[in-house]
Amino acid sequence: MTLLLERRRPADEPAQSFAFAAWAKEVLPLFRGRCTVVRLASIDNEVLGVARWSTLAEAWTEPGSAAGRHWSENPVVTVGPGDDPHLVLATRTPVVVVGVDNEAHGYARAVIDSVRASCSAVLVVDMGHRLTGHSYADLATFGFDRDRGGALLELLTAG
Repeated sequence: MTLLLERRRPADEPAQSFAFAAWAKEVLPLFRGRCTVVRLASIDNEVLGVARWSTLAEAWTEPGSAAGRHWSENPVVTVGPGDDPHLVLATRTPVVVVGVDNEAHGYARAVIDSVRASCSAVLVVDMGHRLTGHSYADLATFGFDRDRGGALLELLTAG
């Protein structure tokens, strides 16, 4: 995958500074229905600065928001360095993989490669503050704060 690095200046809307692979914007509607979320350990709640029992929707959206409710309906698989990347999943639903600095973590690369090999619709999101590589990100948010996380969930639940 090749990520276009047309990173714009910080904007009022965080999603305006996201970078997308050339094909990613066209296929976003595939991921707006029910999808499976693979949450890499690199974006655990300690990194996000929220309670350990919080979900991504709770960390990034207002309670009761449409985006939060919609995103919370998706099954989540959390994968860490000690997990076998080949056990992750085989699903017919689109898969969103979310991590931080995906290229820098061997387990993350292995999980992403495995998911891409076993699933037909995969969108890989790298939420690192700077992009560490282009092969393991279809969408880069350049941060995982509440505003960027909320903008990501709005993008993935719109329509």
